[in-house]
Amino acid sequence: MKNDIVRCECVDMAIDGSGIAKCGDLVVFVKEMIKGEIADVRITKEKKSYSYGIIEKLIFPSPERVASDCPIAYKCGGCDFRHISYDCQLRLKKEILANILKPFEVMDIVPDDVHYYYRNKVQIPYREGRMGFYRKYSNDIVEFDDCLIESETANRIIEDLKELLKGFTQAKKIRHILIKQSHDLKEVMLGFIACEKIDLTDIVDTLIEKHPSISSVILNINSKETNVILGEEEILLYGKPYIMDEFHGIKVKISLKSFYQVNYRQMLKLYELIRELSECGEGIRILDLYCGIGTISLFMAETAKQVTGVEIVKEAVANAKENAKMNRIDNVDFVLADASKGMDTYLKDKDIVIVDPPRKGLSAELIDSLISHEISRIVYVSCNPQTLARDLKLFENAYHIGKIHPVDMFPYTIHCECVVRLDKK
Repeated sequence: MKNDIVRCECVDMAIDGSGIAKCGDLVVFVKEMIKGEIADVRITKEKKSYSYGIIEKLIFPSPERVASDCPIAYKCGGCDFRHISYDCQLRLKKEILANILKPFEVMDIVPDDVHYYYRNKVQIPYREGRMGFYRKYSNDIVEFDDCLIESETANRIIEDLKELLKGFTQAKKIRHILIKQSHDLKEVMLGFIACEKIDLTDIVDTLIEKHPSISSVILNINSKETNVILGEEEILLYGKPYIMDEFHGIKVKISLKSFYQVNYRQMLKLYELIRELSECGEGIRILDLYCGIGTISLFMAETAKQVTGVEIVKEAVANAKENAKMNRIDNVDFVLADASKGMDTYLKDKDIVIVDPPRKGLSAELIDSLISHEISRIVYVSCNPQTLARDLKLFENAYHIGKIHPVDMFPYTIHCECVVRLDKK
């Protein structure tokens, strides 16, 4: 019954990071409980076959439990595992992945050697003078002073913005703040997303004087009341419409709308893994689907005969083409198209296909096309193990599914990036 207190043992971990606890036949999902712990749990919600609860009193704590170093970790919804040692996080993530991805084999997770202040991109909602992250499963804003997973530069810019916006009469028209930061070249892009055009001159002048690393400031207009953050119209307020970064000697332009991996250190490990699994050699033609600004395409061009990247975001395709030209890489080309459909033309002469789709995974049409064209090797990069498991089962009759290699792209969260190689039977 709701509000009853029951003594439970945590026997497993759920995909959302909560503990799966049992008391006899009762199954309770308990926030912040770790596998192996025993606790008195207060029931907060009842369902037909399970319940939800919170820890009322910890009876037997896990030796892997640590004191959270963030005062709002479980209010803002950004971090799921701040109460668990990092090594244990990796083990638990692997167990969660193995449960989702059965019967495929999951390797040990590639760790992040630093795992603090790693995010080079942050989106901050702004409402009624409040700036912070959304509370999990709600639109309530939780303010913060220092986020331990976003970059230290972003933290300081946000700190100053809070003060500057207090006296700004048009602040209520701002909906989000977006900050991107390059790793090697230390450039920062600041984006204001507003419902209409506003004059930010004084605020921008103050920020660029205080933070000389800011090399781009953009006002993005989005008047639509949807979950889509960015609108179509952009106004350049300062500097250039992009920032620059560099990895493995490849320079790249990053625009406000273009996708770039949020953890630079782990991105390097991920790309090396993609190259290793692809076993790409001389004479090989690669199709890189959902290519973004072309980082994987440009990285693979060194070992391939030809690489074609496909991306639906026009700004990203423009960046990709500029990146190829800037790096004098002439064996890549980029196509503006929806990779989920109509790919038959591009698949005809390809030896290897790399796919890095959004969380919804691959479309049934694309999977059918890959199978019918008998692509000899596919390297699948996934940020969502549930859709990866679904898609791999659709490939299973036609392809040998290799070992799944997870990379901890997002320490202290439940999320993980996975790479797996598929070979034609």
